[in-house]
Amino acid sequence: MKWHTLNYRNLSDEGFAVYQTDAVKLLFTLRGCCMIDVFDLEICRPIGYLDFDLHRDAILAHAFGSPLIGLPFTSQLRRKFGKLIFPFNDLRSGHDVGFFVKKPYRNKGEKGVWNLDEILMAIALETAREHGLVVFTIKPTGDRARYYRRKFGAETWPTTATDLILSIKLDTIRKNFKHIEIVETAGKTLFFKVQGAQTVTGA
Repeated sequence: MKWHTLNYRNLSDEGFAVYQTDAVKLLFTLRGCCMIDVFDLEICRPIGYLDFDLHRDAILAHAFGSPLIGLPFTSQLRRKFGKLIFPFNDLRSGHDVGFFVKKPYRNKGEKGVWNLDEILMAIALETAREHGLVVFTIKPTGDRARYYRRKFGAETWPTTATDLILSIKLDTIRKNFKHIEIVETAGKTLFFKVQGAQTVTGA
């Protein structure tokens, strides 16, 4: 069984972490507690993002615009990778959805990357848990409700709003990711172990 490792603790504490597989070398960045970006370090371009706001009724909904889009990257990230990734064309300008991965980097895509979507969600969900939340709410766009239900066990969240809101129980999902194992010490998350293509059985 083949596994790859993402240093979640470094991402949370320092604002960045490198994730390397046989196929790609990716840089994950975290701004504040609500903007995740992913860069392909081979071409120095953004290839995915996830925006979430722990203070909103629907934590994950649409892509952020101003002023949240101006949240700074950490100084540690700028010192180590600034010359590689800045300036860059933000993917959000072309998308309204709060969660997006370029097609070549999705499961079965030409880049050979697996479970990038699950990594992005795991980062957001674990960040929410570490900030004391017990559920993570989502306003799905398009037909994505089925995806969140199937992959993350999302359930309908009772609300008076006319829009569908889903919720994910944080203590439950962290033990039941399909392709990720959480490594922790004394209750503190250190790493994500992510299954590679050789052992993936579903998208």
